[in-house]
Amino acid sequence: MTQIQFSKKGLASILCAAALLATVGAHADTVRTADGSVLVGKILKVDSGNIEIDTAYAGVLKVKQSAVVSFSTDAPVTVRFKGGNTVVGTVAGDSGEIKVAGASGSASGTIENVTDAWLPGDDSPEVRLMKANARHWKFEASVDVLGKSGNSDSLAASLGFRTARITPDDKLEFYAAYARAEQDGTTTADQARAGIDYQSMFSSKYSWYVREEIGTDKFQGLDFYSNTAAGIGFDSIKTERQILTFRAGIAYRYETFSNGTTTTVDAPALDLAMIHEYATDTWKIGTRLTFLPTIEDFSDFRLQHESYYETPLAAGPWKIRLGLANDYNSEPLPGKKKLDTTYFTKFVLSWQ
Repeated sequence: MTQIQFSKKGLASILCAAALLATVGAHADTVRTADGSVLVGKILKVDSGNIEIDTAYAGVLKVKQSAVVSFSTDAPVTVRFKGGNTVVGTVAGDSGEIKVAGASGSASGTIENVTDAWLPGDDSPEVRLMKANARHWKFEASVDVLGKSGNSDSLAASLGFRTARITPDDKLEFYAAYARAEQDGTTTADQARAGIDYQSMFSSKYSWYVREEIGTDKFQGLDFYSNTAAGIGFDSIKTERQILTFRAGIAYRYETFSNGTTTTVDAPALDLAMIHEYATDTWKIGTRLTFLPTIEDFSDFRLQHESYYETPLAAGPWKIRLGLANDYNSEPLPGKKKLDTTYFTKFVLSWQ
């Protein structure tokens, strides 16, 4: 009889190798792709045309489902096929087809017919979507101050606050802003505004909206104004990075001017608007244009515009926003210009 002897070092190596094989075997889910690649790890889910697998050597990898020829699991998963048939069991796959075998039954089909898969105890796609759509608030505050002294003294400052609750189904927004400027002791700007805007999607591209904005512009002699509007919105572009929305509705303009005697605008109007935003990972641009002509006299209108460029200052929550805003009143008070243009540089703090 031949005796085989192991040194302590050799025995330890064998035990480590066995432990490693046991560990790999315990998580030996596999994903095979059309180019011959084999990924070994733990399949986490199938979602939105991708298979996610957690590997020991590269972390969580996302593989296009269309590039996968087979996948298999060592432990039960929940698999749903097109048509809604859902089975919980282990998966065995070969040549573009899989079979799910569980205690309560089995099912088979092609990989392309798998709509979703997830681990037992994890949230289903519907629950994940519901949690993702849970209403949450985003906040931002902005400030800029510019001063000068010497041959002339000037001071300009503005404050702003905005909060929004955004879901795929609706958006509720509140905002307020105040700006004041002086040049050699003379006020050159003194305006404030606040508003609320709500829109609700009733299809993938169409929404209805209501909005209200109030404000004052003492420098222009505008003691108080109110624009109340409601109408329909159309999303010409709506992607993760870009939104282009057109609005058309009915509004009511109320404006009270003071020029020794009181001049008032109190009339129904049209509410026409264009809203555009485009964002990358590092910067964002936006434009908003609103046209409010009175229905009785289209030559009496107000045109408001704002465009901006925004980029982070650092890795934190602070951003810098550069832009310009125009306010055009077709019928200003005597001695006042029709167009006011403001150039701004704002420091913006965002949180949620």
